[in-house]
Amino acid sequence: MSKGTLIGIFSVIIALLISLGIAHLANNVNWGLGVAIAVMSIAIPFLLSLFFYARMSIYFYIFLSIFIGIPLKMNIPAPIGLGFDFAIMFTILGHLYKCGEMKDYASTFKVPMMYPIAGWICWNIIQVANPSAASRVAWFFVMRPYVLYPLLYFIVYYYFKTIDDLKSLIFFMFGCCYFSGLWGVIQNINGYFPFEMAWVFANDAKHLVYISGRWRVFGTLASPAHFGMLMAIIIVMGVFLLPLYNMRKKIFIIIGTIICLPALVWSGTRSGIALVVVIVAIVVALWGNTKVYMAGAVFAVFFIILINTPTDNYHIQRIQSTFAGSKDTSYKEREENRHAMYPWIFAHPLGGGLGSTGVWGVRFSPGTMLANFAPDSGHLRVMVEAGWLGLIVYSTIFISFIYYFLTQTQFWRLDNTELKVLLLSLYATLASIIVVEQAQDVNGILPFNILMWIWIAMLMRTIEHIQKYFKDKNERLQNEENERLRIIDEKRKIKLARYNEKFNANS
Repeated sequence: MSKGTLIGIFSVIIALLISLGIAHLANNVNWGLGVAIAVMSIAIPFLLSLFFYARMSIYFYIFLSIFIGIPLKMNIPAPIGLGFDFAIMFTILGHLYKCGEMKDYASTFKVPMMYPIAGWICWNIIQVANPSAASRVAWFFVMRPYVLYPLLYFIVYYYFKTIDDLKSLIFFMFGCCYFSGLWGVIQNINGYFPFEMAWVFANDAKHLVYISGRWRVFGTLASPAHFGMLMAIIIVMGVFLLPLYNMRKKIFIIIGTIICLPALVWSGTRSGIALVVVIVAIVVALWGNTKVYMAGAVFAVFFIILINTPTDNYHIQRIQSTFAGSKDTSYKEREENRHAMYPWIFAHPLGGGLGSTGVWGVRFSPGTMLANFAPDSGHLRVMVEAGWLGLIVYSTIFISFIYYFLTQTQFWRLDNTELKVLLLSLYATLASIIVVEQAQDVNGILPFNILMWIWIAMLMRTIEHIQKYFKDKNERLQNEENERLRIIDEKRKIKLARYNEKFNANS
């Protein structure tokens, strides 16, 4: 019997003995103690895996960011959000431990986008000393995603280096989103699950999910708006990135896209429709190909007809209202609220403190002016809570990746389809978020406050591959040119030698 077999048998015996011990404690001493030990026996190895296997942990965080809405709606008496943040901190500490062992921190932190991301993290940390903040406890709860989650950028950039790594991560994200889309389709067909309906009424969220006599679907997320935006992004990315995968994966992506299309419509999310238009417009405009321009023109004509055709269909009317602009009542209300806050914003360059608005404001600083203000714009929320100076710091992140895209890619000369599709899809997704954040709080809500940093890391890694591609291509062309000149020179020398030989013979 081999050593490995003996170890396996020994492990099974130990596991059985531990299980019997836990069962005895639960039955004869205290059932809570037995359950606690059972949970710890699973949680401790899992946390250790997050500590030592950072690459695997990124897949887990994508999964959890999309599906964490399910246990949250079940009202489980456990700090799920804190557990999520603690797990991310464990992964970051594990990576720092690895860097310490290797005595190499530069590979992690001397990377593109380091300074703007570090600036945003530091700005949120110093907000604890904001003199206008009504609650330091609110700062603790709201600060965590703005300090911990951006660090995932460095983890993803470090561990996902090849194009195949990026494709695998994107495909996993597709799978998670397709299941969430299927959940939304089931909600529309069979109605909400009982625990979901209980959550809606317990949190007074009916006004968010019930509009014009129709229930909006939200899939595995907590908001129909963010569910619709996720569906929009995943639909467009799936279409554009389809050529990167083999036939089996293509079929999977096509089926998933077909599922997500009605989920987007049934979510009733106008921002999702806007995302589709903006992403497609950016990719088509930057592609630089006549066939792509023609396809984009067909899409534009179809869409113009759709939004201008009179109809009694509620879902089409909802899509049309996306582009109603000043005619839309909700748009007018948002603009009025925004303009009403500007004098206060300009008078408070540091803002009113993290967590001073919306749900957190009502919870930790009730009765204050900001607690009664619900910002429906990501940019407006940053200005109100972190100040207009904070918005400048936050904007440097987007300005930086746009700068890298425009100056480091030469996308107009890029003839590698795989790199070009990946580059434009990621860039268009991130650029569209900048636009939509004017109307929705995107980066402050799961799953986008996780996915955005992952997408930025993937974009920067793609840009690195493009730079290497052009470098290799230029070296190859230079070598070919040198070889051509060498051959010409050799022919010239041979011709000259023959001429001299003939001249000497005649002499």
